[in-house]
Amino acid sequence: MENGSPPRVSIVTPSLNQGPYIESTLRSVLTQDYPNLEMLVMDSASTDDTLEILARYAASHPDRLRFVSEPDRGQAHALNKGVAQTSGEIIGWLNSDDIYEPGAISATVEFFQQHNDIDLVYGDANFVGIDNRVITRCAHVEPYDWNRLVHYTDFIVQPAAFFTRRAFEAVGGGDESLKYTMDYDLFLKIASRFKVAYLPRLMANFKWWGQNKSATGGWKRLEEIERITAAFGASGLPAYTRIEAAFLHYRCALADARRARIRCAIGHLTAGTGRVLTSTKALRSLTSPSCWRVMWTGQVLRFHCLMANQPRNTPTSQMV
Repeated sequence: MENGSPPRVSIVTPSLNQGPYIESTLRSVLTQDYPNLEMLVMDSASTDDTLEILARYAASHPDRLRFVSEPDRGQAHALNKGVAQTSGEIIGWLNSDDIYEPGAISATVEFFQQHNDIDLVYGDANFVGIDNRVITRCAHVEPYDWNRLVHYTDFIVQPAAFFTRRAFEAVGGGDESLKYTMDYDLFLKIASRFKVAYLPRLMANFKWWGQNKSATGGWKRLEEIERITAAFGASGLPAYTRIEAAFLHYRCALADARRARIRCAIGHLTAGTGRVLTSTKALRSLTSPSCWRVMWTGQVLRFHCLMANQPRNTPTSQMV
């Protein structure tokens, strides 16, 4: 990537039945101030009004937007197919409910041009609700450190990250066997072979509406995380994820106790505590203010979803 030449940027957007959200996603790309830009939406045969919206925007932005609608084998498969059908040197992976900040792509290109040895750059992001209003900042984002990425937490927010085509192709693209953690896996694969950098700038908005894979993955998501980090030398779950697993055990214990399943509740309490006590990294994390900020953010997001799903006339005192 040579200084002075405007590299092409390709934004690939997997989509399935995202009619309520995809319009704001499209606008966030099409209104970017960077000229050499293409967007390809890989739609998985949506049955809502997604295709109608895509057709309307593609007709009004024929030089910037294309879409393909056909069945696929999941999000990573759609990403891989999309990258193969684009030509940009720089790739952005933007899901169909997330939103770029104005100027994000120009800032990314400028950074890549100033740092020719970097193949993955990521920035800051906000969590936003279905109305695109900011809920809170993504507190888990932090400056790049390989050891932290593998052994402590996935601090790269997917829509706030951009990577080079050469790196994506070199690591074999997204792992199509993964359902919840294909972004973490991709970033680990790239970071293990190429240089990564953090750009301290607000780049994107991550839509949080309670049905995200991060919110609904549960134990299966944690199993995927443990499997992919093990390939890079981790022993068990990363530290922050161990704490997350402990809280999940404690919530299960509370649910069991309410049903008078005391033995199951004790089992979850014991397992949750063991997740933390058996890891010096997890114990060390509990002394870190950044870890507590991440945990507090998680509670803010849970409360936001709880409030958003309540009938408007339900008193707060009646919520469980």
